[in-house]
Amino acid sequence: MKTSLLLISLILFLFAGCTKKEAPAMAVSASPEEVVRSFVRLSGEAKEVVDKNKLSGLCSGEMKAAFEDMNDEQFRLFYLNGNLNIQELKILSTNINNDQAIVVYQVVVENRQGTDVTKETNEREVVLNQGAGGWLIDSVRPKGTDKLIFSKGMVF
Repeated sequence: MKTSLLLISLILFLFAGCTKKEAPAMAVSASPEEVVRSFVRLSGEAKEVVDKNKLSGLCSGEMKAAFEDMNDEQFRLFYLNGNLNIQELKILSTNINNDQAIVVYQVVVENRQGTDVTKETNEREVVLNQGAGGWLIDSVRPKGTDKLIFSKGMVF
């Protein structure tokens, strides 16, 4: 009887270890720069509506609310249309003050909307907050001469 219980327990333990678990979007030890790079990369490479959850997982506050308010059709329109292609991403500065960081970056985007392909250079300032889950993007704001930013949709 004890052998049977031991065998059943061992089998259950092995099956529990084999179940597929989704990996976190970003390691807790990731730096603010790594979180920003991941967010911009995923924004440009999103292929499916489920990528909205991955982007939301990198965010808190204002940005998380924007993703939660966005329906699947809006996400498809803003992220899955394939008209924007990230050409280059540069981190210009990082300022960490306790549990808040500000990362300024510049991104060159190829825009294939309309009849002419254009390259646009945008600068953004990202505010991140650190919590138990690591650094999360709270807000993204235009920097320098950039005037256009969407409250829902592409922000890079």
